[in-house]
Amino acid sequence: MKKENFIGLVIYLFIFAFAIIYGLTVLQTHFQNSAMTEIWQYAIYIIGSIVVGLIITALLFGLGHLLGAKIGGYKVVSANILYFCFYKEDKKWKFRFRNYDGITGETVIVPNYEKNPNPNPIPFLTYGPIFNLAWFVGTLVLFFTFNTGYGLESDIAYGFLTVGLISAVLFIYDILPVKLDTKTNGSQLLFLKKNGRKTFNELLLAQSTGEVTTSKEENKEVKAAHVINNTAEGKVVQLYALIDDKKYKESLDLIEEILKEERALSHKSYLEVIEQSIYVRIMSLEKEEMLEYYEKEVPLSIRRDISNDSSIIGIRTYLLMSGLLDKSRSECLIALKKVAKAYKNTASNRKHAELVLFNEALEKVCLAHPKWELEIYKLFE
Repeated sequence: MKKENFIGLVIYLFIFAFAIIYGLTVLQTHFQNSAMTEIWQYAIYIIGSIVVGLIITALLFGLGHLLGAKIGGYKVVSANILYFCFYKEDKKWKFRFRNYDGITGETVIVPNYEKNPNPNPIPFLTYGPIFNLAWFVGTLVLFFTFNTGYGLESDIAYGFLTVGLISAVLFIYDILPVKLDTKTNGSQLLFLKKNGRKTFNELLLAQSTGEVTTSKEENKEVKAAHVINNTAEGKVVQLYALIDDKKYKESLDLIEEILKEERALSHKSYLEVIEQSIYVRIMSLEKEEMLEYYEKEVPLSIRRDISNDSSIIGIRTYLLMSGLLDKSRSECLIALKKVAKAYKNTASNRKHAELVLFNEALEKVCLAHPKWELEIYKLFE
């Protein structure tokens, strides 16, 4: 098990244990003083409080990120709050529903060097947690204000307490300076402390543009480029460029390097690298060699994760796996029915490249199985 997955599991177990203890002590005692006499009524009340807590927490994190980005000197590329994604394309703000992968890593920013030559990420990384901490303190004040004993006021008080505790628990999860299975403000602050502001900003820019850029500050730029090119996340950026250019041998060498630093990747990034590895091998190796790799190095758990991945990378990889290795038309169709939405949700700077890569994968499957009639799923700009 990866270190961040283990730490994440421990934290999730702690949250679960806290919820059980809170329910069996605080809430069970409050039920005796509640205006609600039926258990099902009280259950709806608690579930409603939890939902409200999660929504408010996500909104506060999103607001904190947006305000912090503005104050720190960044451009906001996209902001995704509870599946509602606002993104900038062709200098215009647009909206779409998008997969939501956590409360803290859903706002994408890039340095706005034109207005600020040295953007400060501290507000971006801290305002969300600060807003939630302030909200928790506010809910405690409201709790003690309304908690006068019995009935409706007591229900209002414990509703505020439950809502506030949701924010408090997620605040702790988010601010811990360790790398977890998802991107958190704490893990980004840790990276910032180790590598400095310039490197942090250049990595943001590299992840957005797909290449390591240069700046006028040559001495800092050299250090930033060196760090980016020698971190797992930075190498993932380089991997995109190699695959786009059909440099498959170099891609496989780089993938091997990246996987040596597996613990430095989130599960999402790790799965993406494995998908790219399978894609490159199917597109470049002989079938026998690819089958040997597939059977020995790709366990069923990874195959299942790829089949459930709704990103364009996961879909083009699963299409090749299903069509050329498993020879299943039905599985190909399952993947292909998701491709239009996946392409729409692809970052604008990657759209053209991913369209080309997907169409090449589709063509390879169509050539192998001309009677399957899959050509209609070809993507167009």
